Amino acid sequence: MVVAPPPIPIGVPSELLERRPDIAAAERTMAEANAAVGIAYAAYYPNLTLSAAGGFESSSLSHWLSWPSRFFSVGANLSETIFDAGLRRATVQQFVATYNSNLAGYRQTVLAAFQQVEDALAEVRILSQEIQQEQQAVNFAQTISRSKRLGMKPGSILTSTC
Repeated sequence: MVVAPPPIPIGVPSELLERRPDIAAAERTMAEANAAVGIAYAAYYPNLTLSAAGGFESSSLSHWLSWPSRFFSVGANLSETIFDAGLRRATVQQFVATYNSNLAGYRQTVLAAFQQVEDALAEVRILSQEIQQEQQAVNFAQTISRSKRLGMKPGSILTSTC
């Protein structure tokens, strides 16, 4: 008695590929590179800094906690680089090239994973066919053996099963 492998539902191999660690790692690396491109583009915008300070100041310890000894300040700072000799553009190009490289690596990882799944499915199909052929050979050998035991002549039909 030979048990055939269960049928593989359509779409399952694709869903399983999404959970492979190599594909997930390549996807995360690509997302990281994409975020770096966004950060590089953000360098074109000016920097805005908001700050605040406060505290107590007094020449004597007894007046230290009184209202006139308190101070505070609030301020904003806006800065922009006027000339950087193409540094920001080169940085953006560098991160875009890194992203493109990671994208190509991701595609290659996915294609390799699909190839491995396809190879495994083909192996299951081929082994299933081999199992069926071996089972047919075993059945044929048992039939020949029974006919020899029963003393039948070649070409006779065996009607009873053991």
